[in-house]
Amino acid sequence: MSKALQSNPATGSLVATLIQAEKQNSETSPNQKGFMGLISNSLDAFQAHLHQVVTPEKYWATQFSLAWQDLSTILQRQEHETGWQVLTNFLEMMALFGVVAFSIFYTSKRLHQYFKVDTTLPADPSLKELLLYIVRHIAPILLALVAVIIAVIILKSSQGPSLGRTLATVLLYTLVGARLFQAVCAIIMTLSHGGHRLVAVHILFRRGWKLLYVIGCAGWLGDALNNPQVNQIIGVHLADVVSTLSSLVAAILGGLFALLFRRPVAHIIRNRPLAVRRDHPARMETLEVIAALWYVPILLLSVTVSIATVLDLASSNSALNHALSSAALLIAMFFFSALLQRTRSRKLASAPLRRQSPYIRRLSNVGFSILQLVLWIGFFELLTRIWEHSLLDFANATLIGQMIMATLGKIGVTLVVAWLVWIILDTFIQEAITPSRNSRYARKNPSTRMRTILPLLRNALMLLILTITVITTLANLGINVTPLLASAGVVGLAFGFGSQSLVKDLITGVFILMEDSMSVGDWVDVGNGHAGTVESLTIRTVKLRDGNGSVHSVPFSQITAIKNDSREYTYATLKLNVTHDSDVDQALRLMRETGAEMLEDRRLRRLLLQPIEIYGVNGFDLNGVALLAGIRTKPQTQNEVMRGFNLRIKKKVDDEPKVHFSSEWASFPLAAVEPSATSGKTATDTPAASVKP
Repeated sequence: MSKALQSNPATGSLVATLIQAEKQNSETSPNQKGFMGLISNSLDAFQAHLHQVVTPEKYWATQFSLAWQDLSTILQRQEHETGWQVLTNFLEMMALFGVVAFSIFYTSKRLHQYFKVDTTLPADPSLKELLLYIVRHIAPILLALVAVIIAVIILKSSQGPSLGRTLATVLLYTLVGARLFQAVCAIIMTLSHGGHRLVAVHILFRRGWKLLYVIGCAGWLGDALNNPQVNQIIGVHLADVVSTLSSLVAAILGGLFALLFRRPVAHIIRNRPLAVRRDHPARMETLEVIAALWYVPILLLSVTVSIATVLDLASSNSALNHALSSAALLIAMFFFSALLQRTRSRKLASAPLRRQSPYIRRLSNVGFSILQLVLWIGFFELLTRIWEHSLLDFANATLIGQMIMATLGKIGVTLVVAWLVWIILDTFIQEAITPSRNSRYARKNPSTRMRTILPLLRNALMLLILTITVITTLANLGINVTPLLASAGVVGLAFGFGSQSLVKDLITGVFILMEDSMSVGDWVDVGNGHAGTVESLTIRTVKLRDGNGSVHSVPFSQITAIKNDSREYTYATLKLNVTHDSDVDQALRLMRETGAEMLEDRRLRRLLLQPIEIYGVNGFDLNGVALLAGIRTKPQTQNEVMRGFNLRIKKKVDDEPKVHFSSEWASFPLAAVEPSATSGKTATDTPAASVKP
C-alpha cells in the first residue's frame, strides 16, 4: 500500500513529508508509556515553559538595573540644571506652597473669628458643619497645590522642564493627597460616631491615624509617578519601579490595617441605634455577616495584588493601579453613603418640628433607599470599568445582556410600584388606627372596631400585593404562570373541601367581625366555659384572657352565642337582704343614701352614668326580705361599683339599729335550749331577726 502511494506522483510528496515528521518526533520525544510517563512528559513541558519565560528574579534585576541607569543619568546631567539649581527650584515651589497655604489658612481663620463660626468637627455633624470643616482644613492645601502646579506649567513653558520643580510637585501631591485621604477617613469615622460606636472610633483615631497617613502617602506617590510628564523628566524605568513599589507598600499596609483593626471596624458596622435594631432585624443580620467578614476580601485583594505584582510581570503595575483605584472608590462610596444616611437621620429627627405628613415622611424614606441603591449600582459600574469591563456595555452590546437588562428593569419597576402601593396603604391603615398627636392632623381616637378589622385588612392586602408581585416577577422571568395559577386553583378547591372546619371558621369570623359582635378589649362570654377579655382577633380564632390570666383560643365555628359586657353601658345589680323584723323603709333609705354618696365620690362618680334606681322589695324567704336596686355604669365597671356599694352599705347597716342583715344559719333551731342571761326566755324564743352575722 505504501509503495503504491509513493509510486503515485500525486501522493508521493505527501507520504515523504509524513515519514520525515514521524522520524523527527521519535528522535525528540522518547516513547514513555503509563502514568509515570505522563507525569514525566508534563514536568518536561513545564520546565520548557520556564526556560521560555522570564523569571521574576531576572525581571526585577533588569528593572532595577534600568532604574539605576535612569538615576545615574539624572545625577550626571549637568547641562540643563546643576544640583544647586535643582535644590533652588525645589525650595521655590515648597515656599510658594507654604505662602499660599498660610495666607488662605490665616484669612479663613480671621473670617471664622469675625463671624464667630466654629470649624471643629463635632460628634454629630450636619452637612453645613462638614462643609465648613472641609473648607477650613482641606481647601487651603488644595488651592496651594493648584497654585504650585500652575506655576510649574508656566515656568516650564518659559524656562523648560525642571527636575527640582517636578520633585517638589510630586512631593506636595503625595502629602496633600495623603492629607485628603486622612480627612475623608476622619469624616467617615465622625459620621459613624453614634449608635454605641464611640470607643471603636476613638481606637481608630488613636492607633490607626498614622497608618492611614502612610497608606495615603504610598498610594498617592504611586499615582503621581504614573504621570507621563513626570516619567519624561525622572525617567520611565525609575518612575515605574518607584511607583510599583509604593503601590505595593500601600496594598500591603492596607491589608495590615484590615487585619489589625478588624474588630473596631466590625463594631462600627454592627452597632446601630435602637430604632434600627428593633425595626429592621433583617438589616441587622446582614450587618452582622458583613461585620464578621469585612476584612477577608481586603486581605485577599492585598495578597492577590502583592503576588501578582511579584510574579505577574506583564501586568503588575496595572493590577496595583486597579486595586488602589478600587479601594479609593470604595472609600468614596462609604463617604457618600454615610453622608446620605446622616442627612436622612437629621431629616427624620427634625420632621416632628415641621409637622411633616406621615405619607411624605415614609415616601422620603423610600426615596433615600432608592438613592442609596442607585449609588451602589453606580459603584459596581465604576468598579467594573476600573477592571476594564462594563456592565452597561455588556447590557447594550450583547443580546443576552439586553434581555437581562430588560428583565431586571421590569422586575425593578414591579417591585418599586408594589413597594409604593404597600407604603401608601400601610400608612393609611396605621394612621387610621393610631391616635394623632399632631394638632395639624388631629383626629378622634379610633374605635375598637377599626382597631380590630383594619389590622386584618392590612394582612390581607399585604398577602394580595405579595402574591401579585411574585406572579408578575415570575412572568417577567419568562415562566408560564398559567399552569401555576390553575394548579393553585385546584389545590385551593381541594383544600377547601378537605378543611371544611377551617372554612367554617373563616366565614363565621368574617361575619362576626363585620357585625362587630366583639372587639379587642371587650369582656365576652362565648359559652362552653370560655369567658374573658378579647386580646386579639384573627380571621379564624379569638383569644380570651380570663380572670386567672389563662388564655383561651376559641375557633369561631365553636361560638354559638356571644355575651358582651363591654358595649355602651352595664347595670350594677345591688342587693340587700335584711331580717323580717327590720325596718324596710329605713333599709331602702340607706340604699338611696349610699347611691347618693357614690355620686359624690371622686373616683366612683366617673364610672356612674345615672343615679341609683331603687326597685324595692324583690321577694321573701325563710331568711328575710330581699331588697333590690340598680345603677347604670360604664362598661366593665359594674363589679367595682358593686364592691363600693357593699362597703358603704355594710357600714351604714352596722350603725343603724332598726336594720339587720339576714343570715341562713340563724333560721335553724338551736341544738340545745339555754336560759337567757338577762331574762327567762330561752334561745329559741329569741327572734331570728335579731341575730346579726
